[in-house]
Amino acid sequence: MTLDLDGLRTGLAALATRPDEVAPEHLPGLVADLARAQAALLTAASRPSTVVHREPERPEPDRMLDVEEAAAMLGVTKRWVYRHVKDLPFARRLSRKTVRFSRFGLVRHLGTRRL
Repeated sequence: MTLDLDGLRTGLAALATRPDEVAPEHLPGLVADLARAQAALLTAASRPSTVVHREPERPEPDRMLDVEEAAAMLGVTKRWVYRHVKDLPFARRLSRKTVRFSRFGLVRHLGTRRL
């Protein structure tokens, strides 16, 4: 179940600014619901975060880039790419004269580099 957080925030803001518009017979149940929600949120916020490292979802299949496209993404010349192709983990040599580069591999590689 996914919550509509924007709708929830809008509803809570409206409730906070116009509490007198709530029928008196609904107040005890509403206050109890808010207290349960507050307790659950505080419990969730106090837990140590467990970071799960996952590969980003791939909405489209990986695309193989040519040398010109890879050089543009890396911000280097085509000549540099050819000289360093054996050191690039996302490079695949298709033949003696043909090299292609995994776009996802290149993006992941750029994400791990320090500026």
